[in-house]
Amino acid sequence: MKKATIIRMLSCMLLICTIGLSQQVNLSGQQPGVVDLTLVTALHPLMSLYDFNRMSFVNVEFGLDAKSLHEERQKLLEQGKANQDDLEKELAVINNEYSALKQKQFMLMNDLQKAADAREKEKLHKTTEKTNHLISELWQKRNLINFRLANPDLMLPEQTAAMLNRIEREIQETVDKVAEEGGFNLILNAAIPNNGKRNMQRSFEILTDKNLSHAETDLYYAFLANTRESAQQKKDREHAAGMQKEANGAATWLEQSRQPAVQEQLPINPHPMVLRGGIDITTEVVKRLLKRYKCDDEVIERLEKLLNKRNPRN
Repeated sequence: MKKATIIRMLSCMLLICTIGLSQQVNLSGQQPGVVDLTLVTALHPLMSLYDFNRMSFVNVEFGLDAKSLHEERQKLLEQGKANQDDLEKELAVINNEYSALKQKQFMLMNDLQKAADAREKEKLHKTTEKTNHLISELWQKRNLINFRLANPDLMLPEQTAAMLNRIEREIQETVDKVAEEGGFNLILNAAIPNNGKRNMQRSFEILTDKNLSHAETDLYYAFLANTRESAQQKKDREHAAGMQKEANGAATWLEQSRQPAVQEQLPINPHPMVLRGGIDITTEVVKRLLKRYKCDDEVIERLEKLLNKRNPRN
């Protein structure tokens, strides 16, 4: 082999090794992005309409001031009373049909146990399956009517599911955009793990008496809904109690919302946990979500300062 050829081969190998080492050093020096999905979900503007006690969204337009919100809810409650008789009659019919089908189901099961002929058994199986399907449909209709009777001011379950999907999608879109602009190839979740299961029996106790008071849930709505009336109410509170109390109110809500018992009630999927490291993008994600819903710049700036102060990663 010629000397010049050997030199060129060695030069190429050296260049490849240098490039590989350079890439390895760059990758090892790049920290992943970190976002607190629990906090981001809790501060999504649409969550201002979420009823934590009944785990559904109030069926009103987003961004109403406190007075308009109360008026719209009263209209829904009055409409619910107007529809109550018709719904109860419909429910009575469904209950009668349901009881008759359950009795038929019981008789079919007895007939199946006694049947000896294969064709007869097959026929009974088909009839039983059809009956079970009808029972399931009536059960769902009955649950829906009971829900409407008990919660005339709330969105229907499928509407709430669609709203939760929208919130999740918008958060993911915002995280993706911040990651892309920041040059992050990896984003980890720094929130406390959530098993995705809600404790229905303890929800009211957890979110009122023990953790979030009524005043703090009002603050939650006013803070996220960003209405002119809530801004005026803020000025009244500041005039009566001073800026320090107002700041402490927001800090108290954020502190209590970090408790695992409260986080169990947030409608988010299970997620992992980051113990150390990473560049936190939570504040930037929250800012962009609030700007997406045209929240006041002053509110966003105050929240940004509060989040940066409380976050040791920043």
